[in-house]
Amino acid sequence: MSIKKLVDLDDVGLDEIEQWLDVARAIENGRREVSRLLEGKILCPLFGQESSRTFINSVTSFQRMGGTVLPISQAGTRFGSKWKEPAQDFAVLLNSCCDHVICRDSDMQKVRDIASLVNIPFINAGNGMGVGSEHPMQALVDLFTIREAFAGHKIRILMMGGSHIRTTRTQIKLFLRCGYEVSVMSPRPEVDNSDIDALIESQCRTIPSSDVDSWQDYDLIYHNGIDENPDAEAPRSYWLSLDRLKQRKFNGYVMHSLPRKNELLDCVDDTFHNLYFRQMRASPWVFQSVFLHQELAQRTTAHAA
Repeated sequence: MSIKKLVDLDDVGLDEIEQWLDVARAIENGRREVSRLLEGKILCPLFGQESSRTFINSVTSFQRMGGTVLPISQAGTRFGSKWKEPAQDFAVLLNSCCDHVICRDSDMQKVRDIASLVNIPFINAGNGMGVGSEHPMQALVDLFTIREAFAGHKIRILMMGGSHIRTTRTQIKLFLRCGYEVSVMSPRPEVDNSDIDALIESQCRTIPSSDVDSWQDYDLIYHNGIDENPDAEAPRSYWLSLDRLKQRKFNGYVMHSLPRKNELLDCVDDTFHNLYFRQMRASPWVFQSVFLHQELAQRTTAHAA
């Protein structure tokens, strides 16, 4: 049975993840009809932190499945304002009035608190950075894209950028679980990232930013930027340009969770390396698959009660 709450992919078995992605492919190819599945259902998009892709993908996917989306933001509630409404009080409101919740916040624990208190389907859309932070939907979209591009083959991935970023943390764990060979090029984080640092040390190869060896043995370079701080600029040693890819003899794909700053130059956009735009195009199918499985799990729970 599919889980109702997606907070951390570590809680989801690989078999279930594979099933979600198989259904996403079926939706994309028109072999699974989901356009009216969520008719009469209401999604609360509880975003306490700005978002482009995750917000737009989640709300449009929910609407395309026949559901309704509340036109609110977390900042527009007393939970997200200086009133500091207790999470347990706000969760009662969500349970009473909504059918699904997707939540994003720079406060790692706030997202986990809401997830633990609601009894309706819940998606973690990104919570904080460093220890305890996750971004499961981004990692699912990434795995879907990789599976499609590499036909399920075990590949070699070079992860570049801040290892404390929630997307990177979730991706590294999921890619290792899937049997991919992962190398990491990352500056030392300024926040506690001890759990992922220990994982990298034990299961990944670490690459210094000053490394000038060839990248021809990698099938994929994944860059997540340097930091969640929008003012953070990547040092030149972390830039990906077409010239640098050629100099390092890289013949694979480049992925990026976006938005990008100076670390990924637009000269890469119109080349075969560009897999990051395909990521964005794949996102709706993955969101719809997760909503589908959560809704079915909720109906099963309600029927059993």
